[in-house]
Amino acid sequence: MRIGVNTYQLHTKITGAGRFAKNILRALSKIDRENEYILFLRKDNAGYYNINKENFTADICNVTRGTRFRRHFAFHFQLPHLARKYNLDLFWSPSDIIPFRPLPCLSSVTIHDLKRFVMPQEFPVADRRYYQFFMRNTSRNATLFFTVSESSGRDIMKYLDIPAERIVVVHNGLDPVLAEDEGIPLDSLRRIHGIRRKYILFVGQMLGIKNVPRMIRAFNRCKEAAEYDFVLLGQAGSGSHEIENTIRRESRFNDLGDRIHHIRWATTEQLASFYMNASALFYASLYEGFGFPLIEAMSFGVPIVASDCSSIPEVAGDAALLVDPTDEEAMAKALGRILTEEETRKTLAQRGHERVTQFSWENAAKKYLTVFHRLKQNQ
Repeated sequence: MRIGVNTYQLHTKITGAGRFAKNILRALSKIDRENEYILFLRKDNAGYYNINKENFTADICNVTRGTRFRRHFAFHFQLPHLARKYNLDLFWSPSDIIPFRPLPCLSSVTIHDLKRFVMPQEFPVADRRYYQFFMRNTSRNATLFFTVSESSGRDIMKYLDIPAERIVVVHNGLDPVLAEDEGIPLDSLRRIHGIRRKYILFVGQMLGIKNVPRMIRAFNRCKEAAEYDFVLLGQAGSGSHEIENTIRRESRFNDLGDRIHHIRWATTEQLASFYMNASALFYASLYEGFGFPLIEAMSFGVPIVASDCSSIPEVAGDAALLVDPTDEEAMAKALGRILTEEETRKTLAQRGHERVTQFSWENAAKKYLTVFHRLKQNQ
C-alpha cells in the first residue's frame, strides 16, 4: 500500500496529537518494511515528524503553522491534489479531520476527543465552529475512524452519528523517550524552577476543561498538603486567567501563592524528574480523550488522584483514587489519603507499574497496520 500521512495541523510542542503522531510513526517505521509512506510535512515541523527510512518519503510544503490561511488552504485543497499525484491507496490524518475537498482514495482519521462538542462553552466561538464544521464534513467523507479510548468512541457515535462498525479503538502508548530518561537531580530541578518543598504535580495545558481552579481550591483545603507545593506544568491556555484569579483569591489569608508554581515548559529530562520526584499526580480533569499524564505517572510509580469521568477510569483503572471532579471536598480527602497513607501509596504505585504495560506503541502500530490492510482488501 501507499499511505499518505497528514501532519499539516501538527506542531512540535508537547501536545496529545503531536506526541501521538510522533510515536505512532516511529513505531510503524520499526515494524513495517512493506508499505510505502508519504509524509506530508510543513517546513517548520519536518524535522520533528520526518522518518529517515527507505519506505518513508517526505513531501515538505512551504507553509508554517504561523501562516494560518495558507496552511488551511494547503490542507483542504492542495493535499487532495498531492494524494492524486502520489497515487495513494490510503490517506490518514492523525489529527481529527480530513480535507474538505474530496480525496481520490480511501481515508482514515484519528479522533483524539470531541471536547469542542462535549464542552463547547470552553472554546472561542470561531475555533469551535471551524472545528465542528470540518468534523461533520469528516464524519460524512472518511472511510474509517480511529480513536484512543472507548469513551471517545462513544462520543463519536453520539455527536457525529457514526456507527460503531466504522470506529476502531486503539489505546495510546507510553513515550519511550520519557520512559528511558534518567532525569536531572532533584536539587537542580528545584533550583531551576524555584521549588522548595515536596510537591504535588499536574501536567496539562491550562484549559477550562482541565479543572485546575477546583484542584487549587481542593489543594488549599487539604490539611495534609499544607507543607507541599503544587506544580502546574503546561502551556498557558484559555483557562489561565481564571487560574490566576483563583490563586489570588485563595491566597488572601495564607501562603498559597508562594506554593503554586506554573511552569510553562520543561525539557524531557526535566519532565522525567518532575514525575519521579512527585508525591502525587493530581489529574481531576472534566474531560479527557485519553490522558497521557496518567500512564506517564504510572510508569514512574507516582500515586494518582484523578476524575471518575470520560476516559480517565478506562485508562487509570485501579491505579488511581477516582473522584467526582466537581466535588472539591472529595478531591481534598483523596489527596490527603495519598499523602498520609503509605500503604495506599504503595498499592497504587504497584498497580500503576502493572497497568502501564498495557499501553504500547508497538501494539498500537500493529493494530493500525491490520486495519489499513483490511480497508484495502475490502475496497
